[in-house]
Amino acid sequence: MKKFLLAVVFLISTQAVLTAQTKVTIYTTFGNFDVEMYDSLMPITAGNFLSLVNSKYYDGVIFHRVIKNFVIQGGDPTGTGSGGPGYTIPDEFDSTGVLSNTIRTISMANSGPNSGGSQFFINLKNNAYLDYDKAPLTSAHPIFAIVRDGWNIVDSIANVSVNSSDRPMPDVVMDSVRVTGRYIGVVEVGFDGSKVEVSPNPFVCEIKLSGVELRELKAISIYSVDGVLVKEIVNPQSLTISMDVSAGTYMIHTLYKNGRQGMGKIVKSD
Repeated sequence: MKKFLLAVVFLISTQAVLTAQTKVTIYTTFGNFDVEMYDSLMPITAGNFLSLVNSKYYDGVIFHRVIKNFVIQGGDPTGTGSGGPGYTIPDEFDSTGVLSNTIRTISMANSGPNSGGSQFFINLKNNAYLDYDKAPLTSAHPIFAIVRDGWNIVDSIANVSVNSSDRPMPDVVMDSVRVTGRYIGVVEVGFDGSKVEVSPNPFVCEIKLSGVELRELKAISIYSVDGVLVKEIVNPQSLTISMDVSAGTYMIHTLYKNGRQGMGKIVKSD
């Protein structure tokens, strides 16, 4: 109950926009894993994926490309890597700047600008050079979701045997893909504050805040994306913070002595 109340106070005090992000479960021949959609930040790309999910488009489709320590790619009903839904969607830029092709994130596969359709890939490591806002723009891949649970299943798929074309042998099949619930998340807009600058992001064991004077800070709070407080520092003595947390996405909230607030998103890598 204490964690719940802290989360409520956090959300109210920052005047943040509370949103319900769609939860999608991908049922495969290797097991199941759960995905959180970035509905709020990427409505076009996430909306397209959900439309395909709701039409059962991905049922029976394979992951046709697996490159260990890089990506797992699927979504082509022909299983060749050249198929799609018969239309394309525009590349969608994340204006908040918080999304990146980091480990666990899911991004659009394409053959050039504005050519995304149904194919997607799961990042098995940090591939920030694939981001939409980084050169070369012909390699732009908008991020639209992240694996929240069942990473051990993704990891087992990443380690399958493949042929010379990186196709798994035997096939790894998405038996079905379904919307199975909602995740509660906080969008970094709609509050009287500023974006928190953190490095490195993704991080391994510690983060460092930048763009702020230590003497200005009153408190630093870090929450899981479902609103659970995982770390709080009152009257911090350093801008470097040790983070002994599980891999995943977290929200960082800063409260300043003048009443100003900041918010951002950080990612803990494996």
